[in-house]
Amino acid sequence: MNGLSRLLLALTLADAAGAIAAFVAGPPSSSRSIRSTGRGVGSDLRISKDDGDAGLSSRRGWVRDASVATLGGMGIAAAAVFSPPESANASGGATAGGVYLLSAKQRYNRRVTSGVTAFLSLSGAMAEGKISAATKDFFSLDTEGSWKDLAAAGYLLSNAFRTSSGTPPDRLPSVKKWKAFMAEVEDMKKAVLVKKSGKGAQRSYENAVGLLDEYLEAVELPPSAEIV
Repeated sequence: MNGLSRLLLALTLADAAGAIAAFVAGPPSSSRSIRSTGRGVGSDLRISKDDGDAGLSSRRGWVRDASVATLGGMGIAAAAVFSPPESANASGGATAGGVYLLSAKQRYNRRVTSGVTAFLSLSGAMAEGKISAATKDFFSLDTEGSWKDLAAAGYLLSNAFRTSSGTPPDRLPSVKKWKAFMAEVEDMKKAVLVKKSGKGAQRSYENAVGLLDEYLEAVELPPSAEIV
């Protein structure tokens, strides 16, 4: 709720409190009450000022109590309107909350692990400097386990590891490590699909493998040796 909406709601609460107090007080009335003398149907009526004053005092006290209760309720409501929401406990995530980090892990850990597993499976062909069909598929497909899916999930997972919602993503250690790894894989992709250079792909692959474990550690995943 923005500031203007909160102000309008507070004013509405104030109007409601005034209306309730006016309703309770009722229209102005005489301060006198009427008492029968007990002489029958035709008896005369006398006005007792003391009784009227007592009734009026009681009525005013009731109105005062009702007004105080109303204003107290209005104060509580206004406090709820103007109080900022509680910030989440800092432990990571776009909202600096552990709940967000846990959710991000649940959504992206499997996809990152699948992509890393597929990437590491290319080691045999890369050791020989060959561009295999599996290597081409890794960069051409967009299914889980492909580079396209790993590139998306890998960045989103690294971006979840923050202690403040105001921290720019590029300043996060996990994002920096992800981008270092990604740059080498992108060079490898270019060598495979554009330059058709097995040696170029081999060089970039080896560099990327050297950076992979740093990223995995930053996002709390097992090292590459345990993933294969």
